[in-house]
Amino acid sequence: SRLLHYQTNEMDYHDEKDQPNDYLSYLLRLWLANDGENLAWRISLESTGTRKRKGFSSIKELVVYLEKKMDQKPSSNQDN
Repeated sequence: SRLLHYQTNEMDYHDEKDQPNDYLSYLLRLWLANDGENLAWRISLESTGTRKRKGFSSIKELVVYLEKKMDQKPSSNQDN
């Protein structure tokens, strides 16, 4: 089934399949992991379009990734 996104600023529903190529949508997950000795935050980003996931070990790493995605031409962002 196709996902619907609700954008509060436009008060309109959008079908993900009809999103323009210059649109990026992700599900961000953050959780605290225990490796036995230390607690550390873990981060994953999942594309809502492709369901591909990418893991990050720091917020800085996440921001660098998002900045690169935002700098790409719209047609190269299709895989999110």
